[in-house]
Amino acid sequence: MKKKQRLYRTLFFSVVILYFIYKLIFGLLIKEPDTQIVEFGELSTEKEYECLIVRNERIVKSPSEGIIKYYVEEGEKVEKNYKVSEIYTSDVSDEDREQLKKLNSRIEDIQSSKGDLFKIDVDRLNIEINNIVDELRSARIQDDFTKLSDLKIKLESKIDKKRRVSGDKSFSGANLDRLKGEKNKLETRIKNSILQINSPESGIISYYIDGYEEILTPQNLANIKYEFIKGIESNSDKLRYDKVIFNQSIFKITDNTAWYIVIITDFDDANSFEIGKKVSVDILESRITGKITDKIQDDTKSFIIVRTNQYVSGFNNIRKANFKVIREHREGLKIHRDSVVERDGEMGVFLLSVNRKAIFRPIKVLGYDDDYVIVEINYFEVKEGDSSKRVRTVKLYDEVLRYGKKYKEGDIVY
Repeated sequence: MKKKQRLYRTLFFSVVILYFIYKLIFGLLIKEPDTQIVEFGELSTEKEYECLIVRNERIVKSPSEGIIKYYVEEGEKVEKNYKVSEIYTSDVSDEDREQLKKLNSRIEDIQSSKGDLFKIDVDRLNIEINNIVDELRSARIQDDFTKLSDLKIKLESKIDKKRRVSGDKSFSGANLDRLKGEKNKLETRIKNSILQINSPESGIISYYIDGYEEILTPQNLANIKYEFIKGIESNSDKLRYDKVIFNQSIFKITDNTAWYIVIITDFDDANSFEIGKKVSVDILESRITGKITDKIQDDTKSFIIVRTNQYVSGFNNIRKANFKVIREHREGLKIHRDSVVERDGEMGVFLLSVNRKAIFRPIKVLGYDDDYVIVEINYFEVKEGDSSKRVRTVKLYDEVLRYGKKYKEGDIVY
C-alpha cells in the first residue's frame, strides 16, 4: 500500500515538474500568438502643412486730405454702404459743432414759446380786424366809397400792428430768421467739410494690409509659384491714423463668404488629396471644413486649393502659416494594419475561433493610417451586378490575429 502511495506521489510531482518545464520551454521558445480584441475606435488622417490664405480683398483709399474718424472696429462685419469712417477736409472745430447745437436749441425755444408771446394783444387785434372787415362789407353794399377808403387804411394799420407784435416784423420773428440764417450757413460749412466713407461691399473690415491683397487673389491661383511663396513675409502695416492724405489706404474689406487655403505639399503626397473631397483645417484655435476645388503644381511643389465659407475670427490678417490638415476622420472597429491580409482579391483578417482555429473574415476598410485601419462592423454590402449581397464581417470583441500574413485559414494557433 505504501509503495502505491509513493508511486502516486512520485507520479504527481513528475507531472507537475514536466508541466513547469513545458511552460518554461514554451515561454522562451514558442511564444503565444499576438492577437487583438476588437474594439471601437477612431482614426484621423492628419498632418501639419505650410499653408497660404488667399482672399477677395479690396483696399479703400482716401478721396481727400484731412482728419479721419473711424466708426467700425477691427474684424467687424459690415453690410454694403455702411459708414466706416469720416474725413474732415477743413478746420471744423468742436466749437463749431457746439455752436450748431446751441443754435438749434435757441430756435426750438423761440418756436415753442412764440405762440404765447403777446397772446392777449394778438387776440384783441384779431377781434378789431374782424370788425373792420364786417364794416368794409357794409360800406361796399351801401357804395359808401369815402368810408371804404378810411376803413382800408384802418385795416392795414391793424394788420401791420399785429405783424409787429407777433409776425415776421416782431422781435422774436426777426430774431428767429437771423438764427436760422446762421444755422444754415454753419450746417453748409460743416457738411461741405465732411466726407463719409462707406464700405463698397459687405465683408470684414480690417486696418492691416500686407501688400499682397492685389497679387494673391482667387483669380491668380493658377499662376502661383513656390519661389514667390517662399519670399512672402508675414508683416502687416496698420492703417488707423489721425490724419490722412489723398489716395492713402484707410481700410480694407474682405469677403468672408468664400476664401481659400492653399496647402503646400510634394508631388507624392498630393495624390492623397482628391478634388471634390472635404478636409478640415485647424486655424486660430478653430476647426473649419472646406472642399478641395483644384490641385496645381509648379516645378517643385503641389498646391491643394481648399475653398471654405466658414468664418474664423482673425482669418483676414493671416497670409502664411503652418496648419494641421485633417483629411478624414473615421469611427468604427479599430484593427492593427498588420492584421489585414488579401485573399483572392478580397481584404480581410483572421479571427480565432473558440477552438483556436484561424478563420478568414472579409472586411470593409473605412479609413487607415500607417498603423491602424477602421472597418465596418457586423455586416457590409457588396454590389453584384444590379443587386447587392450582405457580407458578414468582424464584430465587437472578436479576437483577431496580428501579422496575418503568417497564417492561412484552418491553422490551429496556440
